Amino acid sequence: MKNDFLKDENGNPFLVTGVQAHNSSTGTPLVKKAIQVVREYGGNCLEAPVYWYRLEPEMDHYDMSLVKGLIDEVRKAGLKLIILWFGTSKNGHPNYAPEYIKRDSKTYHIAKGSDGAPVASLSPHCTATLERDEKAFGKLMEFLKDYDEKTRTVLAVQIENEMGYANTDMDYSQEAKEAYLQEIPKCLKGIVLEDSGTEYLENAASSPWRKQFGRYAHEAFSAWYHAKYIGQIAQTGKNIYDLPMLTNVMVGENGYEEAGLCYNAGAAVGRMLDIWKAGAPALDFIGPDIYNQNRREYTRICKRYDRPDNPLFIPESPLFGEANAMNALLAAADFGAIGICCFGAEHALDAEGKLKDSCRDMAITMRTIANMAPLLIRYRKKGNVYAVAEEEFETSRYIKLKSYHVIAHFIHTSHPHLGYTQEPTDWMGKDKTQIRGRAILVQTGEYEFFAGGAGVSFDFIKRPTADDENSYIHMASRQAGQLNFLSVEEGHFEDGKWIVDFIRNGDETNFSHYVLDGQVIRIRLNPDTGIG
Repeated sequence: MKNDFLKDENGNPFLVTGVQAHNSSTGTPLVKKAIQVVREYGGNCLEAPVYWYRLEPEMDHYDMSLVKGLIDEVRKAGLKLIILWFGTSKNGHPNYAPEYIKRDSKTYHIAKGSDGAPVASLSPHCTATLERDEKAFGKLMEFLKDYDEKTRTVLAVQIENEMGYANTDMDYSQEAKEAYLQEIPKCLKGIVLEDSGTEYLENAASSPWRKQFGRYAHEAFSAWYHAKYIGQIAQTGKNIYDLPMLTNVMVGENGYEEAGLCYNAGAAVGRMLDIWKAGAPALDFIGPDIYNQNRREYTRICKRYDRPDNPLFIPESPLFGEANAMNALLAAADFGAIGICCFGAEHALDAEGKLKDSCRDMAITMRTIANMAPLLIRYRKKGNVYAVAEEEFETSRYIKLKSYHVIAHFIHTSHPHLGYTQEPTDWMGKDKTQIRGRAILVQTGEYEFFAGGAGVSFDFIKRPTADDENSYIHMASRQAGQLNFLSVEEGHFEDGKWIVDFIRNGDETNFSHYVLDGQVIRIRLNPDTGIG
């Protein structure tokens, strides 16, 4: 990609807010349910798999009807599509490989564990498997170019799913063991892994990989060969049709963080990102699937993947939960995520086809991100975007700006007056004032702000200038606060343009400026405070 964001058919930056269908939904009526959930979440994109075994049911016999049907369904709904190529790997397993691959392990090698027994992963050391996967993927890209290049319903393609070895730290086949004793590629020699322990290696290590990467030698070796495998497929695809390419990751920030035990070995976990970037330069970005609810873990993962050479894109998030809803908002605002999707779309609907109560919090957050997308695109990484996500026992949050003190109050604890035109319930019939607070504040001018979110109210207090001898008196005046506004508007964006739906004044503005259920407001404060 030429910049961080994915692009729509007109070449405009596109912030992905979407959901991912269940693994077996493509080609079934469940796709319609997934599309319904995209809308319930205020989204713009569906992620859905395409299966190698369906695309190539027999060797060199290709059938694109499944792909065509998926594109048609999403195009009809007016959404964008990210295709997930379920080829060699689904969570490290070869479930979606064609039967001719599965039935011929002598040709298409299964990786071996340390005991010599096969593990449930195809080996990236096997050239024959790579060639077949690469050829099938090329056929897919040929079809996408022919069928969708003008319309650009397909935004990007994800190659494989959470690739890596299940239940081993490397392939112990003879072929792999011989490769492990060879010199490491020159492009890896400058990479230093933290806590690798190489400083304690007194003598020449058992292999160049051990000498370079110490305790993580097997994982680094596995990461390199998995990266090369996906990287070659990605390059082949781009040579045919230059769509953005990504792969997703079973994150390494789990448990005690050891490969093959806590996550798939060879995966593009945070520790291995430099190796993956060297091995798969054709990938535009590498996206972590983040299900970690602990905020410290979540933000640590975001920091690892939010790199100058890797914009943060989260292919999978949970559909539900307060903690997950708070975290997703932080990813969008604090880390400038270019896309966030929630996994298992159809599971969000109850037996009557309505959104489940348990999904309400994540839906509100996704709606907030979608509603503020033009601002998040325009002000990404410019220091104008501030996230507020309520933590346990927290009643308010202070944001210090150049010209204003901003206090964000969490409505369910502060109980501010909201005026008389607000409905007490949201679109799911729940009390708006009991929502756990989360919001995004964007400063678009010295005296102009946009706020979007739920369960938060904002106070703005004009900070004194350095030469103000009466700053206490001035700040104590209500004229220095948010009451001194030019306008407060509720609205939405259409094609990047702000559209006013409702103008607040009087009772609706006598106290804090609030957002309740994913709505967006524009606040224009008065530069003339009457001071001086």
